[in-house]
Amino acid sequence: MASKFKFNWGTGIAIFYISFVVAVLSFVFWTTGNNRELVTENYYAEELVYQKIIDSKNRANSLEGKVKIDAKKGVINVMLPEGMNNKLVNGELFLFRQDDKHKDTKFRFEGEKTDFTFNSDKIVLGRWKAKLSWVAEGVDYYFEDNIWIK
Repeated sequence: MASKFKFNWGTGIAIFYISFVVAVLSFVFWTTGNNRELVTENYYAEELVYQKIIDSKNRANSLEGKVKIDAKKGVINVMLPEGMNNKLVNGELFLFRQDDKHKDTKFRFEGEKTDFTFNSDKIVLGRWKAKLSWVAEGVDYYFEDNIWIK
């Protein structure tokens, strides 16, 4: 028995057109549901002063030893390079969550030591960008790394 439906070029164009419209509408609905937050509210103003961060990164990289950030569930340990021993250090650890700015967290620290411990019980598990900035004897330093809190 032969099928009564004939597939001709007009049917092919109609199927293609309908599938194209469905794909475009699906994409539009998918993109409207995504989060479109900027990394920071003052993105352009911060971009103009980014050279200071570059200089601070270079100073941190030129120190003896490297910065280490060890993150586990409940505790984050920051170990500054040995060159910071016996210097008054004042700084901030900023944990940046790319998917939700409301989860971003800041920890401030100060002291004449090279290791600092922070309580992270309320921090969501997963990938974070750690931005560490500190001042020692009037000199700015900056370190950035991706960390996993497990």
